[in-house]
Amino acid sequence: MDGGFDLFNWANRAEEWMKSATLELFFFNKNYTPYKVRLANELEVGVKRLFLEDLVAFVNKGVDNNLSVQRLDKNTNDKAVLVMDIDEVDRAATLLNLLEKEYSDIIYFSGEEHDFRRVKGIVAKFNYGDGGHNKNCYVIKALSGTQALSEKGSWELRGEKLEPFSASVGIRIPDGNEVLVVDDGKNGWQLVAINRSKFERLFQFDVGVHALAPVKADELAAAYNLSLAEGLDLTEMLKEKKGLVKKLDNAEPGAVSQEKIMDFADEMQLPLMLSEDGKIIIADESDLSMLVNLVDENYYISATTGKRYEVKGKKLLDDRADDAVEQ
Repeated sequence: MDGGFDLFNWANRAEEWMKSATLELFFFNKNYTPYKVRLANELEVGVKRLFLEDLVAFVNKGVDNNLSVQRLDKNTNDKAVLVMDIDEVDRAATLLNLLEKEYSDIIYFSGEEHDFRRVKGIVAKFNYGDGGHNKNCYVIKALSGTQALSEKGSWELRGEKLEPFSASVGIRIPDGNEVLVVDDGKNGWQLVAINRSKFERLFQFDVGVHALAPVKADELAAAYNLSLAEGLDLTEMLKEKKGLVKKLDNAEPGAVSQEKIMDFADEMQLPLMLSEDGKIIIADESDLSMLVNLVDENYYISATTGKRYEVKGKKLLDDRADDAVEQ
């Protein structure tokens, strides 16, 4: 790891406090609104094992199994455990803020009053003492509300007899480790994505796009003189536009000059404008999309009809001609 959060050190220290840590559960829905969950005393030991103890054991075993833990960037190993500042993941930051700052306003979830089919995940909050400080950490798992057992249409087998399902909802908590959120003190809140695919689905976060966006933003800014409207950030705009990042990854910013880009924009009758000092104005996402499509040659004027098109897919015919010559 770099000089930031050390997951292995955290797991080693957790061995000392995890048995005495207090536990609280929350559901959260598709809007990332959390709900408190009352937990029966007899379930606490099993929940601690499922959420925290198994995770700590996984990380500690990783010391001997060469578990890779990395910060998110364009060189991140596909199989590595990812560590990010919580602010890099907007929806996770929203959920954490509600849990930490608006705890008193969170209501309890009721199987009779709330629709469990809208539940997206479950959070286990652990409060513990570490180095004389009182801290929280959160372990998050995905839940599928559509897979839960409901009172209607479900039965339970007691010995040799089928009986009506007695609970409002039946829930199976998935095993495996998914997401950890830790208050690291000097480094702030850190999100650890252990299961990358489940993390991406939980928080609608594309790891590949977020790793490439800063690189592609720098390439685009280096190739063309841009004027962004106040408050806009090129990297953040690209992070929200997966399709544009993929187009830039296939394109060569700078291969076509800014002058030719703007001349063709005029020919295509696109409302992409230059400022008085000759910079391409990016006032919103529409301007950025036009620029990226121009760079990636996704506009076309028919030589036979003169009609203008935005191309959704293309094949370079020169490649096919070269292949024919080689054969």
